[in-house]
Amino acid sequence: MIVGDDEAAAAKARACRAAGAAVRMIAPEEYRPGDLAGAFLAYASTRDPGLIRRLVDEAERERVLLNVVDVPEACSFLSAAIVDRGELKIAIGTGGASPGLAARLRRELERRIGPEYRPFVAILGAVRAALAREPTRADAVTALLGSPLLDLVQKGRRDEIDDLLARMAGDRCTLDRLGVDLGSA
Repeated sequence: MIVGDDEAAAAKARACRAAGAAVRMIAPEEYRPGDLAGAFLAYASTRDPGLIRRLVDEAERERVLLNVVDVPEACSFLSAAIVDRGELKIAIGTGGASPGLAARLRRELERRIGPEYRPFVAILGAVRAALAREPTRADAVTALLGSPLLDLVQKGRRDEIDDLLARMAGDRCTLDRLGVDLGSA
């Protein structure tokens, strides 16, 4: 359940849907007692102290986990700021002390750890899986970490990536054979 009609509420709804949740959103003025019944988790984005109190009370009664954006004292759980690059996830939390700082750090990390990390991590994971029974697996993955692979991924240089993978991990490790798509970089 998401109670809110601003960008913060929409972002929480997107994240929950991406995680596979069935999401119901209502505007704060549409909230009615009983709306949290049956929910597992609820986010609220509101500054209305009366509404926050009603949400906290209902969440406690219904045993629903509640996070009120930027109101840590009303939360039964805190939500970290997340940098999401596919299998690479970085969570930043301040224990509720400064959600703004967590958001700022997330934005800084998103600039430094760009979308190229999604296929980069996918390649590393696929190589690791392809070489699962090989005694050289750890050495190959370590060598790839110290190689120009990330730069090649960022530039979309498929042929050079395949050459590098073949040299460091073996001929069976090409983008196609590993099933890795660079399209998300």
